[in-house]
Amino acid sequence: MTDQEKHEGQKTIVAFVSGLLVGGLLVWVFGGSPKADEVTLNEENDSPTSKVVETSTGGDIDNNSKTVNETSSASEIVVGTGSINVLNQPAGNTVSLKSATYPTEDGWVAVRIYNAGQIGSILGAARYSKEQGLVPTKVELLAPTVAGHEYAVVFFSEDGNRDFNLDGDVQLETGMTTFKAE
Repeated sequence: MTDQEKHEGQKTIVAFVSGLLVGGLLVWVFGGSPKADEVTLNEENDSPTSKVVETSTGGDIDNNSKTVNETSSASEIVVGTGSINVLNQPAGNTVSLKSATYPTEDGWVAVRIYNAGQIGSILGAARYSKEQGLVPTKVELLAPTVAGHEYAVVFFSEDGNRDFNLDGDVQLETGMTTFKAE
């Protein structure tokens, strides 16, 4: 091997190592640190809000995704007979909850399609919890409500995993309210 070939080999190795160092430096500078849990503040009351998404078809929840809005609020959960007040409201991707008396200390408020007296698919759910101070003011939906259609708002139990699913969370026989999307 000649001195010329050794010199070329060394230049190749130096260029390779330099490229690795520059690349690593760029990743370090522009990569930043990984995000922890994403928490945003609710603009109304500066309380933390987290979001989960779930779809539903034919009355069953597909565990691949779900729409659940959790809102922490300064107000307390009122536990009682289980009633909810929802006014007729414009069609859209959220349902506003006016007030509620919750049947349990932990559970879910869900919006379902209501057609000819029959409850149908779940469009979305919001968790409430006395222990965690979660008092929902709205339910975010995966599929929007449609003007002229009727919907039901119902309560579901919480099976302890803090994840809305029909395998463990059961609809409670109290507090069903209907409203019409306008």
